Amino acid sequence: MTTMTVSAPRTQRHGRSNAWTGTADLLRLALRRDRLRLSVWVAVLTMLMAYAPAAMELAYPEEAQRLTRVDLLRTPAGMMMGGPMFGRNETDLGAMIANEMMLTLIVATSILAILTVIRHTRAEEESGAAELVLSSVVGRYARTAAALILVGVVNVMLTVTMTLAMAASGFSLIDTAAMCLGVTGVAMLFGSVAAVTAQLWRQSRTASGAAMAVLAVAAVVRGIGDVIDNSGSALSWFSPIAWAQQMRAFVDLRWWPLALLIALTVALIALAAALEGRRQYDAGVIPSTGEHPDARPIRGVLGLHLTLQRGQTVGWTIGLFLGGLAFGSMTKSLLDAAETNDVIRLMMAQQGTDGVYTTMTQFLAAAASAYVVAAALRVHTDEGNGLGEAVLAGAVSRWRWLTTAVVSAVLGSVVLMFAAGLGNGLGAGLTVGEPNTVLRLTLAGLAFVPALGVMASVAAVAVAMQRPVLGWLAVAFVVTALYLGPLLRLPQWLIDLSPIGRTTAPIDYSVATLVLLAVLAAALTWVAGALYRHRDVV
Repeated sequence: MTTMTVSAPRTQRHGRSNAWTGTADLLRLALRRDRLRLSVWVAVLTMLMAYAPAAMELAYPEEAQRLTRVDLLRTPAGMMMGGPMFGRNETDLGAMIANEMMLTLIVATSILAILTVIRHTRAEEESGAAELVLSSVVGRYARTAAALILVGVVNVMLTVTMTLAMAASGFSLIDTAAMCLGVTGVAMLFGSVAAVTAQLWRQSRTASGAAMAVLAVAAVVRGIGDVIDNSGSALSWFSPIAWAQQMRAFVDLRWWPLALLIALTVALIALAAALEGRRQYDAGVIPSTGEHPDARPIRGVLGLHLTLQRGQTVGWTIGLFLGGLAFGSMTKSLLDAAETNDVIRLMMAQQGTDGVYTTMTQFLAAAASAYVVAAALRVHTDEGNGLGEAVLAGAVSRWRWLTTAVVSAVLGSVVLMFAAGLGNGLGAGLTVGEPNTVLRLTLAGLAFVPALGVMASVAAVAVAMQRPVLGWLAVAFVVTALYLGPLLRLPQWLIDLSPIGRTTAPIDYSVATLVLLAVLAAALTWVAGALYRHRDVV
């Protein structure tokens, strides 16, 4: 008689001691996969830190100009878009850079951290790649640990490179390092938030959307808190973004807020580990709704695209409506500030309140550009997770699959910009007592749809070229040209390449510009479809 001995799987044989096995190998693999993408992020953010001091000094060479800037940034809009003002060293160049740049850097690095963690955790489970990895000697926590370590490595690199880039311009090394540590500390925290949401939801889009929503809420809470008290109110401290800004680099440096960031990050990582230990592979702690046998059938490829992006559309619509409402409600404060601020008074004299409304709407459209790019780039994601293969196995051409994704993104942008314009109009109309402003700003929001169509078509070309990073570089360019273009002294011809910047409603509704943008979007979509049709997809 022969006795057969069955060995336990290698990934489970040593119990708890094996939970982290394979972390180093997965980290090396992640570094190899993301080396180009992460290098671009690090290079762009470092160059921004190297260029910003000189640009800021050129923009505000005299003390009087810097004082005018301080008055402008004390308005509610300035507080929302910048940071707290502590009443000391407000015209110091280092304090000015920290005030204007920290929020931008925090949002950028936090988005990078969220996308990176989701990419190497939940997205791999959704696509099936993690199943192949787990068939080897890999512990339960190895994938999440590798993703978080990767984000940590990138943040260390950013801290070093950004600190050296800015300190090379003659700024205090300690204060510069504190500012950069605050930025990357918040990014690490939101990477940990993404690790938690990756355990809660089964779909990678839902997990990343939830983490982004937490980031948006943190930014809004910080902004409202600083509007209440320019140096930071009690409400501000409910946002981790405020903790980094409250380190008060170049003003009155203090290190203890950094400890709050570290403590919460550690707690979130522990929570992510606990949740991962409780759930099954390819499942979320929050159960999915499952199949609905009685649901109406999806009609056509366009209907499928619209259904797949429905959750994102709803979330972005709510966010942009609230953002528009917040922007519009600042109109009265800006009008009041014009009575004592020469810069604002001059701007109002040249463009009236429409100049303010145009700037607000451009910011909202720049945010919406991230939505349309993500919606179009989903085709690239679906190539990896098997959905694209299933669709193209039927009577659906590659051309139709990609071009309808662009159409669905543009239709989503109509909903988003209607909500953004409506919120902006309601906020402005109620505060200044002009009901007709609601309709005017709603129409102004819709005027940006052709520009967003161009952004969606650029993303489609990126999909066709198998270079999705190009879509996100387009978003980064639009945001940089709009938000930092004048500060960085970018040439006007370069700023004018932004389709969002070329649209100036409600100041002016240039029919020629809108038609040109629509034609450009259609042409780029046609090019993308042609390229996509002639390459291997699955």
